[in-house]
Amino acid sequence: MSVPVNQSQPGALRPVTVPAAMEKPVVRGDRPHLGWVEISKLRIDDRYQRPLQRHNWEAIGRIAKSFDWSLFTVVDVAPIGDQLFSVIDGQHRVHAAAMVGIDKVPVRIVAQPLEGQARAFMGINGNVTAISTFHVLRASLTAGEAWAIEADRAITRAGCRLMTSNRATHERKPGEVYAVQWVRSLAERDNAADTWALWRLEIALASLKQSSEGGADAGLWTHVMLRAWYGAVEGLDDYLDAPGAAGALARFLDREGLVRLLARAEDRYRQAKRDGKPSAAVYRLLMGDLQDRLDQVFPDRSAFTRAEEAGK
Repeated sequence: MSVPVNQSQPGALRPVTVPAAMEKPVVRGDRPHLGWVEISKLRIDDRYQRPLQRHNWEAIGRIAKSFDWSLFTVVDVAPIGDQLFSVIDGQHRVHAAAMVGIDKVPVRIVAQPLEGQARAFMGINGNVTAISTFHVLRASLTAGEAWAIEADRAITRAGCRLMTSNRATHERKPGEVYAVQWVRSLAERDNAADTWALWRLEIALASLKQSSEGGADAGLWTHVMLRAWYGAVEGLDDYLDAPGAAGALARFLDREGLVRLLARAEDRYRQAKRDGKPSAAVYRLLMGDLQDRLDQVFPDRSAFTRAEEAGK
């Protein structure tokens, strides 16, 4: 078989060179191996991979319809025993190849444990593929990343659940936290878990879940409400180490009426829009109202402690 020769002019061809003055970074990881693997020996690990939804199958169909080996890049895989391989990147291409009747695909084999596979998935897909925050969370939990593990633990201690997939509004339950990106922004600092932020988050969520309205109305567990309540609770840092802090805050919410406060903030926002006046976001309006009331009800630490003791 003859291979076409590149007929470019010599001046257009540039060798691979690196300036001598540039720093030479350390190479990490084992050297990968190239080869071909039968599609029947490939597996998809749902602990970090994306599930194939309707739009994914539509994309796979488009790849299959215009299948061209010159456009097919190697599939990243990791050996998982029994001559099987886990697909780290390329499940769309693999499914498309299977659809057109191909039995083997070119692969790059990298020996990685499950945690390494999940990190590789995020590293490859995070910047180039539309993956949801839920996919990132699942992969981060599988990879053992500090922000995800510690955030999940804090939210679980609060009696709540950090969700790794989305649900229809009518299927949601009180205590389910879907604001993954916001949680990550709180939890992650310098690539590590921010324990102070997670401690405040745990108390904020526990108090919301223990309140009458928060424990019964899943509609209150929105990004707006969580952000507003967390911001208000954050201002009580000096009080939050009191035993029973979550209970005292839950009783505060019961007295104030969370649904009423939220409706008031939404009304003020809509009225400002109707009047053509600038307005802060709803969560900021609600947070301001909550902070004002907390300052009035708990003017100092002793008042907060008395409120906590009264609930025993």
